Amino acid sequence: MSMQQRNPVGWQDYTSAILNGFLGDWLEHRANPLAIEMQVLHEGTPVNPAQPGPDQARQTIVIMVHGLTELESIWDFPGLPGVHYGTLLSEFLGATPLSLRYNSGRPIHRNGEDLARTLETLIEHWPVPVEKVVLIGHSMGGLLIRSACHFAEAAGHEWTERVDSCVYLGCPHDGSWLATLAHGTAGRMRKQTRDYLKVIGEVLDLRSAGIRNLSRGDILQQEGEQPPLLANARHFAISGLLARQKENPVNLMFGDALVQENSARGGEQKGWELAGYACFPGINHIGLTRHPRVYQQLREWLE
Repeated sequence: MSMQQRNPVGWQDYTSAILNGFLGDWLEHRANPLAIEMQVLHEGTPVNPAQPGPDQARQTIVIMVHGLTELESIWDFPGLPGVHYGTLLSEFLGATPLSLRYNSGRPIHRNGEDLARTLETLIEHWPVPVEKVVLIGHSMGGLLIRSACHFAEAAGHEWTERVDSCVYLGCPHDGSWLATLAHGTAGRMRKQTRDYLKVIGEVLDLRSAGIRNLSRGDILQQEGEQPPLLANARHFAISGLLARQKENPVNLMFGDALVQENSARGGEQKGWELAGYACFPGINHIGLTRHPRVYQQLREWLE
């Protein structure tokens, strides 16, 4: 693995990402300067979608999309800043690796609309004709990819025609058990007669729109509506499990800690046809973003 040059990510960035994950919609509504604006990054440096000019721009683009409260640095292999699935895949795909930074507390459908427009502008102005786009999303990032593809198709964007593959790592397509638990607990607490229990319910209910979307895997403004997958692309899903033995009851209950296996596979989605699915016992939710076994699976699918 080769080291890559990148702008360092400081503690302020991590704090901002966490704050945006929990209160991002509130920050944006109040025009708070702490609200993160969507950015496309190349080697840690922001790229202007209307004037992209990364060195050695190639006709294949790999775009990595992080999840709730995360930054693009979540993809880095331990001890190897700037080395991630995108950079490794680019070596044999002949691709330019990009990543996305965004306000994960916003509603997923709003981020999806913005990402669709951003990619249309980026690919239209790319220094060389784009032939292939590979989208890789972790957790909420996978839902964001699906949302962006839907809105782009509806708007007649051309970039969707260049999407070769969409990869979903630990994505709660059917919802996250933890987000669902928080939603249910808050509702029950608010109905209690004791004031202090109501207060607890109100505190628990201080969740961003993004977190609320995760409780059901909503990617559109209309709750419960699930559009089909992008028809011209291949779709791959990967799930993790906490315990190394797949049959361990812990795996059935908690999945990778945040997303259960059936949800990561989109088991309740209608009309889904995945080109590939893999489950990795012993790799937790965050581990899916930077694990050699996951990389080898990606390489097998995408090469």
